[in-house]
Amino acid sequence: MIYVLRYLLLLLYTLFWGSVAVLLAVVDRSGRGVIWVGRNWVRWIDASCGIRIEAEGLENLEPGQPYVFMTNHQSAVDVAAIIATIPGDDWRFVAKRELTWIPFFGWALALHRHVIVDRRDNARAVRSMKRAAERIRSGTSVIIFPEGTRSPIGELRAFKSGGFHLAIQAQVPIAPATISGSHHITPKGSLRIESGLVKIVYGEPIPTAGLGVEDRHALKRRVHDAIARGYDRELQGPLHPQEEPVPEHRGPSAA
Repeated sequence: MIYVLRYLLLLLYTLFWGSVAVLLAVVDRSGRGVIWVGRNWVRWIDASCGIRIEAEGLENLEPGQPYVFMTNHQSAVDVAAIIATIPGDDWRFVAKRELTWIPFFGWALALHRHVIVDRRDNARAVRSMKRAAERIRSGTSVIIFPEGTRSPIGELRAFKSGGFHLAIQAQVPIAPATISGSHHITPKGSLRIESGLVKIVYGEPIPTAGLGVEDRHALKRRVHDAIARGYDRELQGPLHPQEEPVPEHRGPSAA
């Protein structure tokens, strides 16, 4: 019964805040309004479901510096953890096109100029990532899940290459972030929404200045290791991360 109530509240909150986000698209093309909406949406859901989100390492991030944020992905709650804790209001998600079909949430992604990647059309995906690099250089951070999809049991999977091409092209640091405990809140393949603690640790940024495309594999290993080191073992449970080097991925990555 508790899960039914939580899903009902989630639906109501999404209808309300999603409608506000869509309306804001008419008057606020900066995208900052939808970030304010997202944080309120997350706050309401967390309060109703007994989810606590804690952040560490924010002191590692330099105010005003754009980053390519990269984090592990194991639960729908990961998005909430990022929205609730990432500093500033000039950032966007890199998301696969299929997410824009989700009512309200997906519409807000598209209307507020998040980076949408069509993975079925490599030429369009490459153009999207080039535009994203230009936006990063102008001061907008982006958030990428380099695994490309959620991990079913919380292990850190192999990374795709698109985000690393983007960071090298933009010549901005990669900010690794590690989320622990979220796969216990909403396990992949389950309809449960549990209560509990989720922790996100922002690690020290990894520079890309001077790197070229030939450096992407070494950069990928470095980021993979940095995210793996950030796990809270008590929250996360046993881990069996995939070993690097990881196979080359053809085409850009999306969240």
